[in-house]
Amino acid sequence: MNDSSLDRVVRIILKDIAVGLTHEFDKNFSRQAFFSKAWARRKSPIRPGRAILTDTGGLRRSLRHESTANSVTFMSDLPYAAIHNEGGRIRVTPRMKRFFWAKMYEAQGRFNF
Repeated sequence: MNDSSLDRVVRIILKDIAVGLTHEFDKNFSRQAFFSKAWARRKSPIRPGRAILTDTGGLRRSLRHESTANSVTFMSDLPYAAIHNEGGRIRVTPRMKRFFWAKMYEAQGRFNF
């Protein structure tokens, strides 16, 4: 097998891997797990039974991949994707606090103007 044939085989294999992983990553949202490791349940009193990470479906639709000669990389351009994937700290602003309090009052049925 010459180098060009080997390169072609590698490209085909990487394409198959990308297609298979794209399907599996999409299924993770249905399974609510990263393959077999379940995601932590949501703690929201407003939406306790809803699916995790699928409020609008934007994160699910944003996943894409790029291939090079010897790798496949999956990514998302959404700014909140990294915090969901890797964890971290979120700085809570005064505006966010007002929103959270409003949602808490709404969930308790005490939201009055």
